[in-house]
Amino acid sequence: MALFTQLIGNGRPDVVFLHGLFGRGKNWAGIARTLAEHDHASVLFDLPNHGRSHWSDTFDYAGMASEVADELRLRLGTAAAVTLVGHSMGGKVAMLLALQHPELVRSLVVVDIAPDISYQVRTSVPLVKAMRELDLTTLKSRGQAERALAEDVDDPAVRQFLLQ
Repeated sequence: MALFTQLIGNGRPDVVFLHGLFGRGKNWAGIARTLAEHDHASVLFDLPNHGRSHWSDTFDYAGMASEVADELRLRLGTAAAVTLVGHSMGGKVAMLLALQHPELVRSLVVVDIAPDISYQVRTSVPLVKAMRELDLTTLKSRGQAERALAEDVDDPAVRQFLLQ
């Protein structure tokens, strides 16, 4: 299945952005627009189980890295290496992609993540649990969803981010 992508700028993309957990490619749009003003085209990915990309019951970093690599080859061909930027979960995907498909990566920028996953799991699991407990069949508005999330997620900014 193809991943949802957004191209910002003109010409062949030379920068690829991968968002963090609960995010989507659009989170990088402001930075990508600034790069476009300096003649750098960017591709913003919605990773699997995020945004407009396909959803499944599995969560697999290696699988995500392979899907991004396949999409890059499809879009850019085999000889096109990019600057790969990944934040948090996207940073893990980016690191794996660089290891497994080095021919696709000219340079790697990893933002706010380390190879050790224990902190990310410890902080993300309660958020995933809170989101899974939402009964989407009964919610009629974003406000109702926010009020329901408020029972488990104290920070209003985090709730807004999760509901984007």
